Amino acid sequence: MDSREAWQLDGEGLKSEVLDLVRVRHELQSRMVLLIVEVFSREVLGGKGFRAIAQWLHGSTNLEIGECSLLVGLARLLMLEPVVGDAFHRGDVDALKARQVASFCQHPPKNMTLADVDKARGILLGLASKNIADCDAVRAAIRRIEKQYGKREDGVPVGEDSERNEFYASKGLYGRVSVKGDLDAVNGARLITLLSSLSAPTPEKDGVKDTRTPALRRADGFCELLRRYERAGLGPIEGGVKPHITITASAKDMTDLQALKDLLPSTEELGFAWTDWVGPISIDTARMLACDCTVTRILLDENGVPLECGKEARTATVPQRRALAVRDGGCAFPGCGTPSGWCDAHHIVHWNDGGPTDLDNLILLCGHHHRTMHHTEWRVEIGPDRKSVFYPPMSVDPYQQPIGGNSPPTAA
Repeated sequence: MDSREAWQLDGEGLKSEVLDLVRVRHELQSRMVLLIVEVFSREVLGGKGFRAIAQWLHGSTNLEIGECSLLVGLARLLMLEPVVGDAFHRGDVDALKARQVASFCQHPPKNMTLADVDKARGILLGLASKNIADCDAVRAAIRRIEKQYGKREDGVPVGEDSERNEFYASKGLYGRVSVKGDLDAVNGARLITLLSSLSAPTPEKDGVKDTRTPALRRADGFCELLRRYERAGLGPIEGGVKPHITITASAKDMTDLQALKDLLPSTEELGFAWTDWVGPISIDTARMLACDCTVTRILLDENGVPLECGKEARTATVPQRRALAVRDGGCAFPGCGTPSGWCDAHHIVHWNDGGPTDLDNLILLCGHHHRTMHHTEWRVEIGPDRKSVFYPPMSVDPYQQPIGGNSPPTAA
């Protein structure tokens, strides 16, 4: 690598170092994948409290959980596909195309023989190794292979195989959610049919043409489909309550009346509200949603933590679960990102041992960390600020230094 500053390099030097950095980046990525594979084989995270390697990597670095999951997923795939792994480690293919080829070889059409899969693997790796090839070219080759085998009479045609369905909804920049999917023909037709009338152009009464693009109309139709499903109340119970959007906001933020603000001298104005799935949203949007909603009033202390409810029942009530979602934001175990709807309400002092079902004795934990607290030496308590504090076993930390639990910004 050139030791000179970037401004000291001429045009050829700049281009040369960029290409060198691309090569080094791939070598580092290859090394990381090899190390993660070794972590898999040795199970070195046993007893550390992490549900998976991706959670450990996320909790130990500033990498987003999605990036960690992609990296760990690639390592797992290349463990199963050593031929693709060798091509990746040699630098013949990059991570994205290696993932494409390995995923196809692990989930080929049902009527492909092993010899056919081996042949397809070689063809796809040859294509993916070309400098001019991109992911779209590899995906197109995969589709051609799937179409060829989908014509056979034995097995489910690829286009109608629901076991190959994929759907992704991931949080992106600014809290927006990116949706991507690949559905079989029947469910794809069902979706398009439902969207058809909801995404049709809607001219104004005076005949003015709908100015929305087709993509925007389909997006509006999909959002309307979600609203109608939500309003119909057809969704299953999750976390003890029907599916709903939970918006947490300061009372001062939600009003413009100075008289009401003066009644809440100890309440902080954060300038934003918070949702379970996508994080912060603007106060204007929170106020819009508050025009047509059910409001659950939860009294917070000076630390922004819900006060105890003092219930005597064994299981947490719906209002208590909502209060726990405000306080913990999801699984409270350090480094875990499981949302509140997928968590259990764990008694810190077990109910059978006389522990009450109130907020100072309850904490949200995902299934994995709920089992961890019951079957290992990990301990948790509610600290003086009424936030969760975890204590690892001596096998993890001989000094058992306290670790603060997860907490959303609105509870700080």
